[in-house]
This record gives sequence, structure tokens and C-alpha cells, in this order.
Amino acid sequence: MMVGIGLALWLALQPPAFAEEAGIEIKEVQVRLVDHSPVVLLIAGERFVPIHVDPTVAASIHNALSGDVLPRPLSHDLMRLMLLEFNAKVTRAVITLKEKTYYADLTVAIGDRTLVFDSRSSDAIALAVLFKAPIVVAKPTWESAGQAWGATKRETS
Repeated sequence: MMVGIGLALWLALQPPAFAEEAGIEIKEVQVRLVDHSPVVLLIAGERFVPIHVDPTVAASIHNALSGDVLPRPLSHDLMRLMLLEFNAKVTRAVITLKEKTYYADLTVAIGDRTLVFDSRSSDAIALAVLFKAPIVVAKPTWESAGQAWGATKRETS
């Protein structure tokens, strides 16, 4: 896997396709169970965007938020360690919603280069939390998927 990350960083020779600049910076991330399914809440002010995630990613995000350290690293912990070994760090995650599926652009800085990788939103959130990097929700996504506390529950992917 370390070779894969190194190769991905090395092969990213094209200029970065930066994610949409206009967005809402997330102030808080929470992991909750809703109907026995883990959901990540991206919170800013009185609104939030819910994103359903698989249990392993939920555990990774929860551990990163709480500072819990497991005896063996989860995949996101391993990826963080590998990025750090290459003197790279996650600097931002931008979340977008396209056709009922959340996507993310994960920005990684390595040396004087900035690379943007297409990512699952849950993986980008986990890595951003581990690196204490900003998480941004694109404005159109915030407007379409954002919910007020106490609002009627909507379907999310």
C-alpha cells in the first residue's frame, strides 16, 4: 500500500483541479447511529449535512475525534502514517453531492506541490479529521442537503 500511495503521489503530474472554492467550512463533526446505521454529521451553525457511512469508516472517524488509539491501525490510520512518512499532509476536504451520492476532493500537500484526489466523502472526512484539516461542504450541496436541527429527516446517501 505504501508503494501505491508513493506511486499515486509521483504520478499526479498534471496541475491540480482544485475543488470548488465557495463553500461552508464545517465547525464540528459527529458520528451517530440513526436507525442502527452510522451517520456522520457535518455541522456548521444551526445546520448539518448527514452522510451515511460504513461501520469501519465510522469507527475510524470516531476514534480520530475522540483521540482513541486502537492496538492496531485502521486503514485511515495507516494511510495517515504513510502520508507522514512521505512528508505529505491532508490540507482540506471538499464535499459535494452529485445524483444522491457524496463525493470529495481531498487536497494533499507534499513539498511544494498541492495535489487533489477524487475520494469517497467518508474517506476524505476520516483523513481530514486525522490531519485536523478543514472540511468544506460546497455551497450547492449545503443548500440542497443541509438540514436544520429538528427538521424532518431526509433521505441521504
